Amino acid sequence: MVSPSVGAGAGGPRDDLVEERRAAIMAAAEQLLAVHGFDAMRLRDVAQQARVSIGLIQHYFNTRDELLFETMRTASRRRAQQWVRLATGAANAGEKITGLLEGAISDPHRCVIWLETCAASTRHPELRSDVQLTQQAWREAIQAAIEEGLATGELAPVVPTDDLVLLLISLIDGLMLATVTEDNGDTSQAERTRVLRETAQRLLGMPG
Repeated sequence: MVSPSVGAGAGGPRDDLVEERRAAIMAAAEQLLAVHGFDAMRLRDVAQQARVSIGLIQHYFNTRDELLFETMRTASRRRAQQWVRLATGAANAGEKITGLLEGAISDPHRCVIWLETCAASTRHPELRSDVQLTQQAWREAIQAAIEEGLATGELAPVVPTDDLVLLLISLIDGLMLATVTEDNGDTSQAERTRVLRETAQRLLGMPG
């Protein structure tokens, strides 16, 4: 048992342990959100998944909703950061856009959590700002890549930039839904990726 005096200062071992436990509980909750959804999730399920007691969960999170809100907020922030990193290291604007678009639908679990977060935000206003921030990060990343391609002459889009961003985000949202609802294996996912890539190439005037 940890002595009360250990890690009393900020950033000490006790603080690290608290963060580790909270993170483990939220990771378990995130995994189960993809299975049960927001409304059907029970603390008992999370406790079993995380291999902790319900009492320990309630020590860190006062209510089930507090746990799920924090889990979804954390996942949304992480998703936005991952989205931006998809363009890191790309040689040109075309590669950045391709990485952003294809990466958005490549992970079915991430797609499920995002769709569940969006659905829950329609019933729980506490989640809406995080959904909006994630969507804003997506829009800004795509817009920045498009503007870079326009500046270098790499892109020759057929519609205005604002319309392009809206179209591409809407296409991503639709293909995310298809990713989590259509059970056709790798061929179907490859087809969705191809459609997304080729549609973007036509809209942006990118080389094939």
